[in-house]
Amino acid sequence: MAMPTLQDVGISLRNLRRAWPDQWPGLPLVFDRAWAQLGLATPRKGSSAHSLLAFGRRVAEQVEQDGARRQAQGLEPAYHNRLHIADTLVGMSYLLKTSALLAVPGARMPSVAAMGLAIMAGHDFLHPGGSNAQPGEFEARAVQDLQPWMSQAGLAEADRQALAQAIMATDPARVKGCHVQVRAQTFDLRQLESLTVLVQEADILASTLPQTSLGLTQSLATEWAPKQPQAAQRLMLPQNRLLFLEHAALFSSPAAQALGVDAVKVRQTQRIERELRQGGGRD
Repeated sequence: MAMPTLQDVGISLRNLRRAWPDQWPGLPLVFDRAWAQLGLATPRKGSSAHSLLAFGRRVAEQVEQDGARRQAQGLEPAYHNRLHIADTLVGMSYLLKTSALLAVPGARMPSVAAMGLAIMAGHDFLHPGGSNAQPGEFEARAVQDLQPWMSQAGLAEADRQALAQAIMATDPARVKGCHVQVRAQTFDLRQLESLTVLVQEADILASTLPQTSLGLTQSLATEWAPKQPQAAQRLMLPQNRLLFLEHAALFSSPAAQALGVDAVKVRQTQRIERELRQGGGRD
């Protein structure tokens, strides 16, 4: 099996955008394809992996139904929508596949892969749009709203806690600390700390790649504009993109390193810095 490339990731993200929204296949299908891409055996019924996959797919169904309803009413968030969840499922599948080819501990375990995809399916569950008024606000809300689906899927308490902790860690305020912690230890996806970093990377991978970053930034600005018009305007400034690349778009996993995400970041950073110098730093 060939090592994935960022070009492969970009093609998958582009295919999602070609379908969005008029020919949208639905999140459950995206979830199923993300799992199939990993080439893992069908989990045994009653196993942790089986329960996690059932949970993740059911969550994908709920997000799809909610998103389609809100879209029909003109209320689906411009950024925190079904396309974003699909982006993160694609990102997680490529990071897991690359991790497996690199022989990262735990990467070939069905329970680890199922957990990773389940987290992405639910990490922005029923997101109302906008940004947190206080740290962890929407993440905590997602965890709370997911409790009935965790129970319905029969998730073990340890898996429920792991899902909750990883979703809470997608709060931007928590990202840097997680990366600092994992860089000081062996990257092992059997450990929640490492899997959490993979979750954080999958969450922002599409926003980091130049092929999709502008459209996503514009979508986020559109989402913020009604309640945070000044913040929405700042999102589109090159200085803001520079801050994102240098301080928020963090990638510490062996998979991200093998894919060459840091090199892509450096090229973007250098281009923006050059343009700012040539423009005298004007907005």
